[in-house]
Amino acid sequence: MKPLSEPPPPLPAPEASSGAENGLEEVPHRLSDRVEGLTCPNCGGTLAVDSGLRVVFCEYCRTPLLVSSETGARRFAVEPQIGADRAKTVAREWLTKGMRKDPKLRREARLGEAVLCFLPFYRVRADCVGVALGTELRQRTVGSGKNRRVETYEVDVERKVGQSHDRTYPAVDVSEWGLQRVNLVGDPLVPFEASSLRRRGMVFEPTGSEQRVFNAAIERFRTATNPAAGLKKVRFEFLETVRERLSVIYYPLWVVRYHYRDRAYQILVDAEDGSLAYGKAPGNDFFRAAMLVLAEAGAVFIATTALQFAGEGCLAVAAVFGIGLSIVLWGWKHFRYGGVVIEGTGVEPVTRATRFDKLNRWLRGGRGDELR
Repeated sequence: MKPLSEPPPPLPAPEASSGAENGLEEVPHRLSDRVEGLTCPNCGGTLAVDSGLRVVFCEYCRTPLLVSSETGARRFAVEPQIGADRAKTVAREWLTKGMRKDPKLRREARLGEAVLCFLPFYRVRADCVGVALGTELRQRTVGSGKNRRVETYEVDVERKVGQSHDRTYPAVDVSEWGLQRVNLVGDPLVPFEASSLRRRGMVFEPTGSEQRVFNAAIERFRTATNPAAGLKKVRFEFLETVRERLSVIYYPLWVVRYHYRDRAYQILVDAEDGSLAYGKAPGNDFFRAAMLVLAEAGAVFIATTALQFAGEGCLAVAAVFGIGLSIVLWGWKHFRYGGVVIEGTGVEPVTRATRFDKLNRWLRGGRGDELR
């Protein structure tokens, strides 16, 4: 905030009138409509400024001030709501529950100290609106009896889309942390103040390109909302993104490290809601072997039983073989990848592992379109 050289002319005082007299209800300011924590450069008083105002008066010394913002993305932080003791309790409870983890963790795992860290995430929000005119393929059944058949025909359609997107992307190399996303729904945001956060924990700065993330995310939103997707013929297409916003969110996480059989592991606990964000632990070898043996036994039982009623048809034999093979692969997956258990709200599904690796390469200087 900067003091003005010449104060502007005073505005006329508004007439005292209630909202009921004007036929309107008074709507109080929401927390997100005010920026708190600003200080007056003249007297040092703490100010709260309504969002969107450019000229304000200090309520203590009445100095006219010009509100200016920094260049680049707006920065916010999420306030931690739980302490270190609660974070350790969450980590201990996770280590002692579940059959997939090594049962000896209950007795031999030694928890270390909990460290509060603020990790930066890029938050990209946008609204996609569009319309497409064209034709799509549909199927219908015609005829009856032996003449019954399925035919494909084209239908003229008009598709309208209007969807809001809100996605977070890690702003640092997440290979060490394992956390790939955070949930900001319902989380109150406060203005970012580096000195205040550093007094409470470790603050990490973004290492990726803001513009690259923003462009890749907008393109991804457009691809996911494209109204012409799946149309046989496209006669007219319009798709636009509005209210595009990019911000940096510093999210609080408790890092709890523990040692087990001369190896170090870490658990991340969400400092805002107390949930497990990321946990890594050695797997249960007995559980892995049992899953593989049970899957093979179940596949053999189903295959031999089904073949007795399937007859000699090639399609029936192929179907039974496919079912048995899928069961064996399911057991092999638990055996092959069960040596390490990774769980948490910030872990992407296994089907997105390739995209996760691309994101790490992009953060190390790869191409921006690898986010798609």
